[in-house]
Amino acid sequence: MRISRNSGGRRDKHNEPAHTEKQIEGTLIMLIYSGRHTKAATLFAEARRMLPGVDPFQMDRVANRLASKLKENGIEQ
Repeated sequence: MRISRNSGGRRDKHNEPAHTEKQIEGTLIMLIYSGRHTKAATLFAEARRMLPGVDPFQMDRVANRLASKLKENGIEQ
C-alpha cells in the first residue's frame, strides 16, 4: 500500500476564506466613504457583489469590528 505524503502539514485550500478580512474591511470603508449608501442593507449588498464568494459570517464579523472602531473614534450616524 502506498502512503501519500503530499499534503503534509499544509492547510486545505477548500477551508480558506475567499477574501481576507483586510480586503473586506477595505471594501466596506471605500463604500462608506463613497457616500452612495444611506442604508446598511444597500451597502452590504454592493459589498457582496464586489466580493464574490464572501462568507456572510466573516463579513458580519468584520463589519461589527469596523463599526466598533468607528464608534470608539466618535464616527457614528
